[in-house]
Amino acid sequence: MSLRGEIVTIGRELLMGEIVDTNTSYLAQELAKVGVTVQWASQVGDDLGHLVDTFRRALSRSDVIVAAGGLGPTSDDLTREAVASAIGEQTYVDAGLLEWLEGVFRQRGIDRMPPTNVKQAWLVPSARSVPNLTGTAPGWWVQKDGKHIILTPGPPRENKLMWEGQIAEKLRAITGADVLYSRTLKTAGITEGGIDETLSDLFGKENPYLGIYARTDGIHLRIIARGPSHDDAVALAGPVEAQIRERLGNAIWGADEETAASRVLSILGGRGSSLGVLEGASAGTVASMFGDLADPGAAYRGSLAVNDIGPMSDPTLQYLVNAAGSGFSGEETALSMADAARKLLGADVGLGISPRSIPTGGEAEGAIWVGMVSDRGRKVAASRFARGRANSAFRAGMFSLIELASALQAGEL
Repeated sequence: MSLRGEIVTIGRELLMGEIVDTNTSYLAQELAKVGVTVQWASQVGDDLGHLVDTFRRALSRSDVIVAAGGLGPTSDDLTREAVASAIGEQTYVDAGLLEWLEGVFRQRGIDRMPPTNVKQAWLVPSARSVPNLTGTAPGWWVQKDGKHIILTPGPPRENKLMWEGQIAEKLRAITGADVLYSRTLKTAGITEGGIDETLSDLFGKENPYLGIYARTDGIHLRIIARGPSHDDAVALAGPVEAQIRERLGNAIWGADEETAASRVLSILGGRGSSLGVLEGASAGTVASMFGDLADPGAAYRGSLAVNDIGPMSDPTLQYLVNAAGSGFSGEETALSMADAARKLLGADVGLGISPRSIPTGGEAEGAIWVGMVSDRGRKVAASRFARGRANSAFRAGMFSLIELASALQAGEL
């Protein structure tokens, strides 16, 4: 059976724009996977009256209400109080929860738990606790009058771990929903219109469903299949993925949780090769993208960011890049930077990203060139980004890594 769902995210910081609400988008996707159709979503500040009104309204129209946030120990964490009031029950301290909570503090080297944390051991008669394996805020699962209120922590990491480990499968058992399998293919160098034309016969179907989305790292294709089991859903999605890969070929540079940086390192690591980077227009964002990985490993030798190509104050860089004089094109500059990156960092593959203003000054404003060099070959790619845009450095870095991943995948480097 399909249940009507509602999401409530809680905290004044959300309403003031101090943090981005990622919990709503995550929970909406996850609820759909377990047979709950989200029809409403709202953000509420830390006000008891507003929270009580929100939960009462949700109970009047929804079967499953999932709320994230407001489970901390401070006076403005009011989610438990609001739910208790909305369903007309009194909170009490659960002895087992209190013992667990005190044990968490002892494990952290704190002998005496602050008294304010006792509220995190509260329950109401219609609720059971949902274990939190990484924080001090247990969730609640309230079942009353055929309705479900599920309370989860606000920090996205805790929210996700609690959902995946403690909630999702139990909710699926209640709805009896099919298992949903999702596969995302990431493309570059091809437009939405081009993809639609190439894959037109695959769109418009319910199971498996194929969606197309523009993202910062290219055009994504998402295959969603449903089946009685995970294996059944995967079997439905498989032929569609195979057709997409056959038709789009090397335009597909990655899948699912892969980033451009992780894809580059996966290919290089499999070959036992390494990468060095010299950044101009990307202003160090490539280094940041590799730094975001849990373990970049030996395949990434490092990145150097330069503000301009010539004349350089460092004579070693000046010599290696060899772009001080006039007459160098964007392509030549990018390839010289890629060569310099290899030599400076002792890498097998060099990536050079030109500044937006190359020495000749005669080419299109905002244009950048990406040079890629290895013993296997040399390649240049070009793009243009508006000068002065706050995200232009990010876009230059993303473009460069996607181009590098595509070239490596195609065996051009």
